[in-house]
Amino acid sequence: MVTSVPGTRATIGRSTGTRRRSVRVGHSWDASSHAAGAVATLDAIQLADPRLLLVFASFGYDLPELVAGVGSVAGDIPVIGCSTAGEIGPGPPQSPGVVVVGLGGDFSVRTTHSAGLRQDPRAVGEAVAHGLLPLPDTPHRTTLMLTDSLAGDQQEMVRGAYGLLGATVPLIGGGAGDNMRMQTSYQFHNGQILQEAVVAAVIGSDDPIGLSVRHGWRRSGHGMVVTGSAGNDVHSLDDRPALDAYLHRHAAPHGLEQDAAAFAEFALTRPLAVARRGDVAIRHVLGADPVARTLNCAGSVPKGAAAWLATGDVESTLAATDAACAEAIEQLGEVPLLALLVFDCVGRRAVLGDDGALVERRLMNDRAGTAPLAGFYTYGEIARTKGVIGYHNQTVLAVALS
Repeated sequence: MVTSVPGTRATIGRSTGTRRRSVRVGHSWDASSHAAGAVATLDAIQLADPRLLLVFASFGYDLPELVAGVGSVAGDIPVIGCSTAGEIGPGPPQSPGVVVVGLGGDFSVRTTHSAGLRQDPRAVGEAVAHGLLPLPDTPHRTTLMLTDSLAGDQQEMVRGAYGLLGATVPLIGGGAGDNMRMQTSYQFHNGQILQEAVVAAVIGSDDPIGLSVRHGWRRSGHGMVVTGSAGNDVHSLDDRPALDAYLHRHAAPHGLEQDAAAFAEFALTRPLAVARRGDVAIRHVLGADPVARTLNCAGSVPKGAAAWLATGDVESTLAATDAACAEAIEQLGEVPLLALLVFDCVGRRAVLGDDGALVERRLMNDRAGTAPLAGFYTYGEIARTKGVIGYHNQTVLAVALS
C-alpha cells in the first residue's frame, strides 16, 4: 500500500467523456526517495489504460531508490525519464521533487534506449531510431528523447535519429541535469538507470501535437566566422583564439578563465548565437581551456558558421516562454488542449532569477489553463521539425498534446 504525506504531493489530469486519451500529472516532494517516486507515480496512473510514464526527478534524490519507488507502482507500464536541473509540475515551483506524467488511452507508444554517446553519438541516434521502429500508424507522431547533454555531440546524435526516422516525425525533448553541477546526469528506462545514454519514446495520436521553440536571445555586435572547430570545441573565431575573442568582446575580468567555476557562472548567461544555412541556434559555453585558449560548447559549432555574442534579459526571456506556449497550443486548432509539456533550459532560468522564474511559471499555467502542465529545466533542448538545426541550448520548447 502506498500512502502520501499531506502537503507533499499534487495532482492534475485532463480527459473528456468523448475523447479516448487522457493525461495526468503527479508531483511529489517527499523527502524519502522511494516514497516520492511511488506517490507521484500512483497519482499519475489514476487514468484509464495507462500507456506511458515520463519521470522527471531532482538529482538530489537517491535515484536508485526513487526509480525503485516508481517501479513498485508502475508495473508493466513503459517508463522513460531523467534527472533534472529543476522540475515543472503542479506542486511548489521551486521545491525539488519528482514529476511523473501519465499518458493513457488511445496513444500509440514504443520506448527504447541506447548508450555510448561519448564514443559515437551518431550511432546512438541511429540505434534509438531503430528501437522505435515500426512507427505507429497514426496521423500525428513525435519522438520524445531524453539525453545526456554532457556527453558527446548532441547534434550528431539528432542527425543519426533523423536520418532513419525522416522528416515526418518531429524530434523533441531535452538534456538531463544534475542540479547545476555540470558533471554528470542520469537517464531512466523501465527500471534501468543509465549514463551517457538516450532514452526515447515515439508517441502516436489521432489528434494534433503542437510544437514551438523560442529562446529570447538577441545577437549582439558584429558577427564572427568560426575559423577553427572540432565537434563541441571552438578553436578560433576570425582566426583569433576563441577564448580570447570571447573574453575581449565581453570585457570579462582579467584571469577569469583560470577559475573554472567562475568562468562557468559568467558564461551561463552569455551564450553564442551560431548560424548555418540560415538557421540560428544558441550554443551554451560550458567551459574553456586556458592553455589551448579554446571554448567548449554544449553542442557542435561547425567550422565556417557565423557566430555572434548573444544577449537577453528577463523581459525577452519571459516573452519567449509565453510565445512558445501560445504557439504550440494554437497549432491544435479547434481541438482542446489535453496537456502542456515544457522543456526549459536552465540557462534561461539563470537569466530570470527566482522572481522571474515564478512569473514564468504563472505564464505557463495561464496558457495551460485547466490542462495539466509538466516538464523540467534542461541542459539543452531537442527540437527538430525543419531545417538543419535539431539541438538547441538556452531555449524553451513547448509541446501541446491533444
